Amino acid sequence: MFRLKGFKKEIDSIIREARRLIENKKYHRAITELEKHKAYSRNVEYFLLLAEAYEKIGNEEKAEEYFEQARFLEAAIKSREQLKKSYFLIKKKEYVKAREVLLEAIELDPFEPEVYIELHKLYKKQGLKKEAAKVLKSLMTVAPFLDYPYLELAGHYYSTGNYDMVDNILSQGLEKIDKASFMYESAKMYQLIGEIEKAEELLREVCNREPGNVDYRQKLVDVLINLSKIDEALSLLMNTLKLYPESPYLLQSIATIYELKGDDEKAEFFMRKAVAVSDSFIKEDSMRMLADFLIEKGKIDQAEEILKEIIETAESSWLVMDAFVEFTLICMDQNRTHSIIDIAKKILKLQLLTEEELLELLEILSDVLEEEGHIFAARKVCEYVIKRSKNEKQLKRCYANINRLSELISLEKMWKKGN
Repeated sequence: MFRLKGFKKEIDSIIREARRLIENKKYHRAITELEKHKAYSRNVEYFLLLAEAYEKIGNEEKAEEYFEQARFLEAAIKSREQLKKSYFLIKKKEYVKAREVLLEAIELDPFEPEVYIELHKLYKKQGLKKEAAKVLKSLMTVAPFLDYPYLELAGHYYSTGNYDMVDNILSQGLEKIDKASFMYESAKMYQLIGEIEKAEELLREVCNREPGNVDYRQKLVDVLINLSKIDEALSLLMNTLKLYPESPYLLQSIATIYELKGDDEKAEFFMRKAVAVSDSFIKEDSMRMLADFLIEKGKIDQAEEILKEIIETAESSWLVMDAFVEFTLICMDQNRTHSIIDIAKKILKLQLLTEEELLELLEILSDVLEEEGHIFAARKVCEYVIKRSKNEKQLKRCYANINRLSELISLEKMWKKGN
């Protein structure tokens, strides 16, 4: 910041001196002083003074060149001002005005990529897909070596199901842009449209360029699995694990491959290792993976313990609910509804759930209470959900439950009177 201030002060000083020299008709000296700093200046007056000095000595060609540079620079500065103005308008959700301002900015300076990017984002925000695509095509012409328009336009054609155009756009980009990051993103898109061999080719190239990049290696593993090259995928993961021996995601991927190979013992070993080396939300994710595996393999007791641990320790409310639903299914199969009620009480005490998740849990709890024979309590919980819920499907279910429960209560009262 201090260097920029010092530089501005220096340019201002040069401009003042040049202006004085021109006023004193010392044009050649003014040109000499100004030309020394030409490569560093972004000041309109600087170029206007150069143009004036050259005009005074009769060099019309140079004068016109610098007048043109001054005009171009002034337009570019005004364009940047319009771009900044558009940020403010978009923040205020004045999208029509923002669009007008951005179009003015393009008219002032049709070679500034950032303006096109902002206009594309605006059209995309408004759902104007055709207009957004048109802007991207213009940007490909203005900035042919920028990866943004190719990836965004490929994404647009993917959303419309036009996979031939996805390939066409990515191919154009790959001819011009020789960056590992662009090749990686292109590979991901090729995988999405089913061009797995192209994705593999690109990913092998980026992995060769940046062998230490885990994301690149991980995506190559995904593609190799798609191509049923399981052993090669496992070998790549094992080599990567040597570089990052405590990466939970690598350990999870290795476990997945061993499961695909039918080696459940090694799959479980690496899943448990992923749990052991991770923490926070990554540990929760690893635990959920292990629980699913144990359920699938019929190790229900072990899975239940993992699910309980997730419920008691997880920081993520959605993961707590996910584990609770799975735990509920296990207990319902074993006719252990009382266990569900106990766990539900613990979750409610945590006060971690969102309003929507809370109502979902209470709806499940109502069903469990009914199963336990607590009809009045089940109806009361349903009534609470109805008072709070805004979900039409949930409300419909709860009203149906209340009608059924009320009927059961009436029948029970009639039966008691009859006896």
